[in-house]
Amino acid sequence: MKIAFAATLFLLTFIAFELVYSLFKKPDARAVNKAVERYASSQPKDDETNLLYYRKFSDINLLNSILAAIPAVRRLDELMQQGGVKTLAGIFILFSLTAGALLFLCCTLLLMALPMSIMIACVGTFLPYLYLLYKRNQRKIQFETLFPDALDLMGYALKAGHSIMASFKMVAEEMADPIGEEFNRVVDEINFGRDLDSTLRNFSRRIDSPELKFFVTSVIIQRETGGNLVELLIRISEVIRKKFRFREKVKSLSSEAKLSAIILLALPFVAGAAILFTNPKYIRVLVDDPIGLYAIAIALIMMSIGSFIMYKLVQLDM
Repeated sequence: MKIAFAATLFLLTFIAFELVYSLFKKPDARAVNKAVERYASSQPKDDETNLLYYRKFSDINLLNSILAAIPAVRRLDELMQQGGVKTLAGIFILFSLTAGALLFLCCTLLLMALPMSIMIACVGTFLPYLYLLYKRNQRKIQFETLFPDALDLMGYALKAGHSIMASFKMVAEEMADPIGEEFNRVVDEINFGRDLDSTLRNFSRRIDSPELKFFVTSVIIQRETGGNLVELLIRISEVIRKKFRFREKVKSLSSEAKLSAIILLALPFVAGAAILFTNPKYIRVLVDDPIGLYAIAIALIMMSIGSFIMYKLVQLDM
């Protein structure tokens, strides 16, 4: 236990150093500013374009090299982009480790068993990741809600004789975030020399929306084969709106079943709280007895697994 406590203190010290270094480091090391410097100094074009595909994970070069070699970190960075989180992936990882280490220290100071302390610390480490998933889903919903209006605005701009690049810029200026922010990023990437096809593919990866992927695929095919882009945007907008109306109908029909599931999941906790206030000695055995803590942990894990399975079963893939 003493070794684990010392290791946790060392980890917290390292994390504090990295966080302080990242917060006070000057922003001139950012990739965008480096790109501007390279364009101003007339560097070779290949080097300039490669910089657009480079993303930093940490302001410390050694830690950045280590994180860049881990595929899971790149997936985390994509998830952070989809959630609109501006923090570096290394900072997010260190913040998660800090949450887990602090919970472990608290459990150790409360003289809890080592396995239980490790379990609680692991849960605290993954809580920021769950928040990140929540942010991604919320941002995706906001994007998909505004996306049909953005397509209509692009269609009006093309009808007026503007280019597709000008229609992207118009959406970036007129629409609210996250639509405006993402289309503005598309305009910036094209202005920095990236071709339209790769920019649109990168756009679809950042949002991870089926509607956006449908739009990107349609635009790329239209550029290769030709056709009426305005008519294409109108059709896509109509399909997306019909899909949203069907999705809302499904939500209204399944709301009663979802409410029943929420009540059944909350019932054990409500009953436990009621027993705790009416007869504390009856339920305190779960806390005083070492086996009781393991029983609580196993019950929570089984409830989480069952809830996840039921959630996946009722999801409608559209």
